[in-house]
Amino acid sequence: MDKDRLVLQECIEALFHYHWIHRDTQADLYFQILARKADIAEIVREYFGYRLLLRNEFIKLEKIPVTSKSFMGVGDFTASLHYIFFCCLLAYLEDNGEDQQFTLQNACDAIRMYYPEEAVPFAWEERSHRKAFADVLQHCVKLRLVYVVDREIDGFRDNDQHDVLLQTTPYFRHFALLYFFDLSKIQNLRQLEEHIGKEIVHVTTPRQRLLRRLFLESVIYDDELSAEESGILEDKEEFNKFNAMISELFEYWNLERYHRTTMLTHTESRYGDYYPKDDQISNAAVQYATLIWDKVNTQEIALNHNGHALCSKNEAIVWFQEIKDLHRHGWTKSFTERSLTVIWEEVIGFMSDFHMADALTDDQVVFYSAAGRVTGEYVS
Repeated sequence: MDKDRLVLQECIEALFHYHWIHRDTQADLYFQILARKADIAEIVREYFGYRLLLRNEFIKLEKIPVTSKSFMGVGDFTASLHYIFFCCLLAYLEDNGEDQQFTLQNACDAIRMYYPEEAVPFAWEERSHRKAFADVLQHCVKLRLVYVVDREIDGFRDNDQHDVLLQTTPYFRHFALLYFFDLSKIQNLRQLEEHIGKEIVHVTTPRQRLLRRLFLESVIYDDELSAEESGILEDKEEFNKFNAMISELFEYWNLERYHRTTMLTHTESRYGDYYPKDDQISNAAVQYATLIWDKVNTQEIALNHNGHALCSKNEAIVWFQEIKDLHRHGWTKSFTERSLTVIWEEVIGFMSDFHMADALTDDQVVFYSAAGRVTGEYVS
């Protein structure tokens, strides 16, 4: 692959990794993309059905996932109240317009007006509620949806009368994705997901939906796909064409498929999170997956028809104790000194982000087939 093609590939990878490419802080990348805007716009439209958005201040690839996953949430938000405040604030910013100043107290009054009646009641007198809104404002500053003109947001955490002068930017209008159905008619999350799903199917091909999933998710399983999408992966000739389409544009990337499981693997890492990583939680996850894989091979654990292993939470924790006993000599002190349940939850959360395992709501744990893709252990 020639140098210009490699730069084109890196530009597309960067667009997938960053929410925005800023002109002022990422000038080299911004102008590399700008110089290739026609080629990039054509590629992302043909491959994914995506739109490239170019503004004087930033460039953005509007990445609409086929299905929502937990890792796609806002990492700074830990409660539903964060998301409610965030949506209410976005509505308020939309009413204000670009480059308009407002105070934190103005925003507090507006939140009351936009806040959904059926949601859990809130009160600014409650410190936890003020803290949640302060977190939201700080996240908006980080995203450049607003910036602080005078005083500090953190003061609101301890004083509900604390005020801050803020100003909107051109970014906020382009944060939320654009859908073409009437949001006012949506009554619950299920209806919203159904409408989004129908719209995506209407405007994309099965091949584009597969590419969206492969580029945004770590792994896809056949039971999550439509018959048309599965057909592309199950037919050997179609699969080879699909793989060639990817590798022609993206050097070092390759499709791997085994037992109704497909993932896009990279032999070089540039942007984003990779599995495994060279850190303690990733090492423990690999060792955990190795133990599960060994138990599958010795028929101690049975797989269901999709190649998934189901067990109780207690069983999963007992197995995690096994790898702690086996490998604690290579674990960090801070990792081994915490309780077993706490570090187990961290490892399961890490594996869940890569769609390799999940803790289910009924005290069950599922290990997916991709967990066995990377296995290994420390030398004693």
